[in-house]
Amino acid sequence: MHITSIAVFKVDLPIAGGEFHQSGGRVWRSLDSTVVRITTDTVITGWGESCPFGPNYIPAFAEGVRGGIDVLAPKLIGHDPRGLHTLGLHMDNELYGTPSAKTAIDNACWDILDKATGLAVFTVLGGRTLDDTPTTGFFEINMGAPDEKAIRELQAQGCDRFEFKASGNSRTDIEMARAIGAHMVAGDTLKIDVNGDWRIDAALRVAEALPDVHVLYEQPCASYEECLAFKKATGRPVSLDECVHGVRELLRAIEDKAIDVLNLKIGRVGGLSKAKLLRDMCVSVGIPMYIQDTSGGEFNAAATAHLAQSTPPGFVLSAWDCAIAVTRQIGRGLERNGPKQMRAPDTPGMGIEPVHEALGEPVAVYGND
Repeated sequence: MHITSIAVFKVDLPIAGGEFHQSGGRVWRSLDSTVVRITTDTVITGWGESCPFGPNYIPAFAEGVRGGIDVLAPKLIGHDPRGLHTLGLHMDNELYGTPSAKTAIDNACWDILDKATGLAVFTVLGGRTLDDTPTTGFFEINMGAPDEKAIRELQAQGCDRFEFKASGNSRTDIEMARAIGAHMVAGDTLKIDVNGDWRIDAALRVAEALPDVHVLYEQPCASYEECLAFKKATGRPVSLDECVHGVRELLRAIEDKAIDVLNLKIGRVGGLSKAKLLRDMCVSVGIPMYIQDTSGGEFNAAATAHLAQSTPPGFVLSAWDCAIAVTRQIGRGLERNGPKQMRAPDTPGMGIEPVHEALGEPVAVYGND
């Protein structure tokens, strides 16, 4: 089997609810996603996606994804897509870094490999160990402090993990955490997702003000060094996210005892192949994970579900169905059990069929389509 063509699609994904707020005052109303279709000399075709969540979230942006694919795609024609390790080394040799561009290609090759074997992706990733994904209750900071009824409704759905985005104002964030903490019961946890927006002094101020609320601080500061300083000064649980791009950063964090939880985003590390490597490292040393992607539609949501549901029990705190955050459906086949739980399809490959009318015509084609 060999690759005969790679087609690239540019898709606009409007945000559900009109807009999404990140720390630092960043607001998004739509996302620019890149979908690739890899055609082989057989009847098998693979689909993958990459959506970096705007140009100022991680060191990647949508036009850069397509620019990276423009460098890589011509050099992949004729290669066997089933040789994932060899193909990954070839991509790394042809293009330094730029994991977001490699993600869509790598995931499409996983789709092809498992369609060729007749197996679902989760089977090759380790076998299904979870029937569905754990639930996280999410409150956006601009919604104000949630009331007791909202907490109880989520808890009745099985939710015991709550999360909100930091506002950038430490006083507001302290008040929000106290309001949620007042309604939490024994065993509940709260995560403040800071996206690296606090200075070290603000991070320390928040931790000092919340001694009685069990808080997991996700990426409290922008740099790894500041997150390490926060961890050493407070001893509070820290989840690293944006500053872990691969094996080197994860090994350093483990060695420094800077990490309690990893937020593993498939698109940030270069696709399922490298995400599986990081996942298995975390399992081997006892680090639980949030398994997500940076954003996107059904192709990225399915990749997340396959990785999460092939992870040993107890290591997945939650997995994000990114497709529910947008209003345009670009694929069919992802199974959902309620609005906050998803299940990886049992069909061969990723199990997602494209919605062609949503994808439109390709913006670029390499090889003989």
